[in-house]
Amino acid sequence: MTASISEALYELCGFARVSCEAELVVALEVDAGYRATAVAVSPTLPLSSFNLRNSRIFEHAWASSPVSASELRLPSAVINALPALPTFVLFVPAGLDHAPYSGLLLLWTAPDAPPPLVRHVPLLAGSVASALGRRREAVRQAAIRDQFNDLLESVPAGIVVFDGDGHGAMVNERAAQLLGTEPGRHEASDVAEPMRMLRERCDNRKELDALYEGHMANAHYSVTTHWMLGERTYEVDTHPVHGDGERGRIWLFSDVTAELRMAANLRKMAETDPLTGAANRRSLESEFARIMKTPGARDRAFSVLMVDVDHFKQINDTHGHSVGDEVLREVAARCRTALREGDLFARFGGEEFVAVLAAPQEAELTAIAERLRRSIAGSAFRSGTLSIPLTVSVGIASGTGRDAPPASFLATLIEQADDALYAAKQSGRNRVVSYTRQRLAG
Repeated sequence: MTASISEALYELCGFARVSCEAELVVALEVDAGYRATAVAVSPTLPLSSFNLRNSRIFEHAWASSPVSASELRLPSAVINALPALPTFVLFVPAGLDHAPYSGLLLLWTAPDAPPPLVRHVPLLAGSVASALGRRREAVRQAAIRDQFNDLLESVPAGIVVFDGDGHGAMVNERAAQLLGTEPGRHEASDVAEPMRMLRERCDNRKELDALYEGHMANAHYSVTTHWMLGERTYEVDTHPVHGDGERGRIWLFSDVTAELRMAANLRKMAETDPLTGAANRRSLESEFARIMKTPGARDRAFSVLMVDVDHFKQINDTHGHSVGDEVLREVAARCRTALREGDLFARFGGEEFVAVLAAPQEAELTAIAERLRRSIAGSAFRSGTLSIPLTVSVGIASGTGRDAPPASFLATLIEQADDALYAAKQSGRNRVVSYTRQRLAG
């Protein structure tokens, strides 16, 4: 897939070069440190990575017109790729989250101004950004697959086989390292004792003792469990040879520590908003359902705060989606700081966030909501030379879930808080409105 995306980028560069009569067109992935990687070059040339920090490219407000190359400081890697000194340069920004200064670079060496068709080149920005993003994702997925394959190939698997007569045992090298013995043939008792000692060192030894004791009367039992040894976890599978305990017994020790960590990371990814790092809606609903199962939870009051960034569309339209993404990350961070430890907080979608608070007093609830609002409005968002004033509107709803399933109860609170949020927007934004108060006012 990576190859096909790279070919598409190359064809796109080739199209731009031919249609605009350019000498060189390069699709660049440029990170936040201005380190540039040429991911596609037309015509095909070997271009190493280079830095564009001092190139002046990003100081120029690019439109559809090339500028004189003398106004820029192009890196030698680019200049040396041309048959003559460049005369005109055009850069088409196509920034990405991971590479905000990416884009398409076109260079001409002819003394005459580029043809009129050049004015249409900025229309390629979306295609360039999409292709660069897909290429990045394909590379990431390939790296994950390679890492996963390497992981599977490197998982240590220890093997212990006890003879059916109960006298002898065989231990492979990986099992020998785990048990602190030598690989090869042993007396069964010389292997059974290190295995018992290993199990005694397990953090979950009582659980394991009870499990195996319950099976000892059955010579044909099979069981798979985890032996937890400090930071490492071994999946231990034991079963009789060919299903018959009188023929012997096999023990397989597989270090699954990395696999379990990967599974935990995947679970975390499934529960987390990738942009802000906050919980996502599904995670919020799951955690709330868990809380509602605890004793006394149905008799306690809960409150929902719906938080919406004011004029967010204007921020996106004016400064671009990359800046909008930075704003959302900043808002999420400020919200978390303003909330109490233990409060649930999640990105609900778009520029909306939601917090669930357990058993707050009304005065405390209002204070928390106002503290959150002030934490956003108290200082402008800054990124480079940008300074963007930020405010949020907050809607509040409270109640108890004594007579409703947790999902319905939470959905009702969210709907009420959303009504209050709408009232906050309608009454001027940058304010907190309670559902009960706004209903009474209406």
